[in-house]
Amino acid sequence: MFHQPKWIAGVVATSAVACLAVPLREQAPAQPASRPNVLIILTDDQRASGTMSVMPETRRVFKTNGTEFTHAFATTPLCCPSRASIFTGRYAHNHGVKNNESAGLLDQESTVQRYLDHAGYRTAFFGKFFNSWPIRTDPPYFDRWAVFPNSGLVSAGTDWNVNGAVRAVQTYSTDYIADQAVRFLGGSEGSDDQPWLMYLSTAAPHVPARPESDHAEAPVGYWSGNPAVFERDRRDKPPFVRDRSITLEKVRMVRRNQLRSLMSVDDLVEHVFGTLEKFDDKENTLAFFMSDNGFLWGEHGLYAQGSQKRSPYKPSVKLPLFMRWPARVEAGAARNRLAANIDVAPTILGAAGLQPDDAYPMDGIPLLGDRLRERLLLEHYVDLGRIPEWAATYTHEYEYIEYYGDDGSTLTFREYYDLESDPWQLDNLLFDRDPANDPDVARIAEQLDADRRCIGAACP
Repeated sequence: MFHQPKWIAGVVATSAVACLAVPLREQAPAQPASRPNVLIILTDDQRASGTMSVMPETRRVFKTNGTEFTHAFATTPLCCPSRASIFTGRYAHNHGVKNNESAGLLDQESTVQRYLDHAGYRTAFFGKFFNSWPIRTDPPYFDRWAVFPNSGLVSAGTDWNVNGAVRAVQTYSTDYIADQAVRFLGGSEGSDDQPWLMYLSTAAPHVPARPESDHAEAPVGYWSGNPAVFERDRRDKPPFVRDRSITLEKVRMVRRNQLRSLMSVDDLVEHVFGTLEKFDDKENTLAFFMSDNGFLWGEHGLYAQGSQKRSPYKPSVKLPLFMRWPARVEAGAARNRLAANIDVAPTILGAAGLQPDDAYPMDGIPLLGDRLRERLLLEHYVDLGRIPEWAATYTHEYEYIEYYGDDGSTLTFREYYDLESDPWQLDNLLFDRDPANDPDVARIAEQLDADRRCIGAACP
C-alpha cells in the first residue's frame, strides 16, 4: 500500500502545496470481488480522427466489444491539466493544475486512486505520470509503479522511477509498460478477492514519435489532408493563428511516425488483454482507452510552439474514448453524447460503489448513467510564448470561444462556429465582415462566464 512519509517528504522538497500533507484515513479492508477491476490505457497526444485505423486489436477489444464515445473531449487540451482531470473528475479551474509546470498543485487526496486505494484496491501506474513530477518522488497511492516524466524525452536509457528506485530503462517504453502490466496482473492473480486499479500511460504518439524497429517502415496509408489543413484565408481567426503555417509534407511525416508508434500501443493492448483472459479477469474489468488531448495535423496552419494542442479547435480538443465492461457496457455501440475526461473518475467511483468526499465534488458525469449534458466547458490557461488564455462553450450545434488578456478576464477576441454547416471551423461568424450573420451570443457569453467558476453539480 501507499506509504505516506516518503512521498510527502519528496513533494514538499519540490515545493508542492502544503495541502498534500493531510492525515491519511485508516485503510479499509479488501472489498468483495464483485467490485470491478479498473484499467485505464492512456495515450499521449492521440487525436480522435484518423488514428484508430492502425490499431486493429484495440478496435476489437474496445470498439467491437465495448462502447465508443464519438464526441469526447479534453476539457483542457494539454497534458498535465487533462491528466489531473482524469484523476479527479474536475475541471482545471477546480483541481488547480492549469499548465504542464503545476502538477505539484494537485491535491492528491482528491484522486480516484486515493479513493480506490482506501477502498482496498491494489493499485499500479506504469508510464508517464506528470511532465513536471520529480523523478525521485513516488506517485501517491500506488502500490506498484514505473514512471517517467516527459514523453518528448523518453528513449532507451531514460531514467524511470521503478518502485522507488531511479534507474535507466533500455527497453522501448511501450513494451516496458506492457511488461510491467503483465507482471502486475500476475502478482494480482493470487488475490482474487482484491480488485485492482491500473493505469498504463504511454509516450506514444507524442512527438518526436519514435516507432520501434518492428513498425519503423509499416505502411500507414496516404493522407490527403482536409479542408482545415488547406484553409488559406485566416483573417477571421485570432492573431496567433493568422501568422502560422506548416507544410503538408512535414505534417505527413509527423503523422506517419505517430501512427507507427501507435502500432506498439496496439501490441500492448493485445498483450494485456491476452493476460486478462488467461487469468479470467477480463469479464469483471471496467476498462477505458483514451488520450489526454488531441493533436492538429496542420489544421488552420497550426503546429509550431505547441499550438498543435492547447488550441480550441476540434482536432485539439477531441479525444478517442472507449469503455468496456462485459455484460454491463453495450458491445459495438457508438454514443454521441458529449463526454469528457472529467467523466472517467465519477464513472469509476460509481462502478465501485464509492462516493467522492464533500470536500472534492466531481464536475464530471458518470458515463454509465443516463444523464446527458447540453454543453461542455473547455478552458485553457495562460501559457506564455504559446497561445493566449481562452474558454469555450461546446455543443453539438456550435462552439463559442473567448480569448483573454494576460489578466485572464479582459476579452480580446471571439469566435463562433456553426458546427452543423461548418464542421471544419473555417468561418468565424463573429469576424467574417458580414454583420448580417452574426449570432446573438450575449446569453452564451453570460453562461460561459458562470461556467468558468462552476463547481460540482453546477458544472456543465
